[in-house]
Amino acid sequence: MSNIILSPRVLILDTDLFHPLAVGIANYARQAGWSNSILFAQRGNASIASMVKSWGADAVIVGGTPRAGDYRRWPRGQVPMVLTHDRGGLQYGAADVVLGFRAAGEMGGQHLVDLGLRNLAYCWLGNWWPLNDQLEGFRAAAEAAAGTVHVLDWSWRAAKGVGRSYSAAIRRWLAEQVRPLPKPLGLMVESDWTALEAEAAFSEAGIRIPEDVAIVSCYNLAPLCEGAIVPLSSVDMDYHEQGYQAAAMLDRLIHGAPLPEEPLYIQPKGVVVRQSSDMVAVPHKGVAAAMNMIRRDFHDPDLSVGRLAGAIGVSTFALNWAFRRHLGRTPGDYLRQWRLKQASVLLATTNRAVKDIAAGCGFGTVDQFIRCMRVATGLTPRAWRKGHSKHGGRSYGVRQP
Repeated sequence: MSNIILSPRVLILDTDLFHPLAVGIANYARQAGWSNSILFAQRGNASIASMVKSWGADAVIVGGTPRAGDYRRWPRGQVPMVLTHDRGGLQYGAADVVLGFRAAGEMGGQHLVDLGLRNLAYCWLGNWWPLNDQLEGFRAAAEAAAGTVHVLDWSWRAAKGVGRSYSAAIRRWLAEQVRPLPKPLGLMVESDWTALEAEAAFSEAGIRIPEDVAIVSCYNLAPLCEGAIVPLSSVDMDYHEQGYQAAAMLDRLIHGAPLPEEPLYIQPKGVVVRQSSDMVAVPHKGVAAAMNMIRRDFHDPDLSVGRLAGAIGVSTFALNWAFRRHLGRTPGDYLRQWRLKQASVLLATTNRAVKDIAAGCGFGTVDQFIRCMRVATGLTPRAWRKGHSKHGGRSYGVRQP
């Protein structure tokens, strides 16, 4: 008989009790029946191995990034372990449940492209595997739209000696980098924290947000994004789901499951749009007017390409040609994708009936909605909703309009 621990002492390292990652862990633990034996601790200079020993832990989830010293004194084989900020755990006897940064970069880039922006920039403050993945995804979205990408690479060497002036140094550097770039510019910043510095830099330099620079960042930590100078658009990395799946992975390891051979990537939910990127940046006035009309009236099932063209005062042929030239798709495609985007948000965040969502998002019939979802995702609306539930596992994307 295997030695199954019915109520394991689970140590959660370097994760704040109120962080969404911790909430996801707690939600799974409550269902599994071991929520009363979760231990939260900050390790400071201590190694993971010493923390496991001193707390008498039966299993551990590491919220921070392991340091080099950790790997030299790794508690290999001692307790089941899950890493959430590294993807090299297998060689050390741990499982990896990590965020999907490449998909985040694609979503951020696609969001800026869909605003009509083709001058794009990516800003990072360090060369680390998640950011390399994020930049790779951003480039893919930009290059698919024939966009130009400028990489703003802060060298950590430049930070030496600035001391307490570190924030001021970053702001000066950001303003210097962005000022000569063509406008309007779409900028993805590696994280919400760096985006706050960018907004401060641009405010001091007289660079308008979003008129001159539309900004999207990553993580979607609401207190940071909503408290920014200009409320910040950000990719929701779904920390809650990461925590839930990390705890589920740990539970399987506790019960004797083998280590997975590959990391489990938690896919981001999508871009939460706020004022920092709430714009339409297409130089063609007719296309911009049609885009705004679609965003305003998408819920009207009678909205059509012909009606858009008539309201703008051009032929349907001319509107189709202009959309293809500036956005790479037809106005009908844009309308359908915008409706699907709004519908996907309602599917993922509400319990509204599918027929009500279809009607509220401008689909003439439920069957039409189902067909569009199948084409976009390969799934019915109900199946897509199941995949996007808090604990439904894999996420399925709907292309941003």
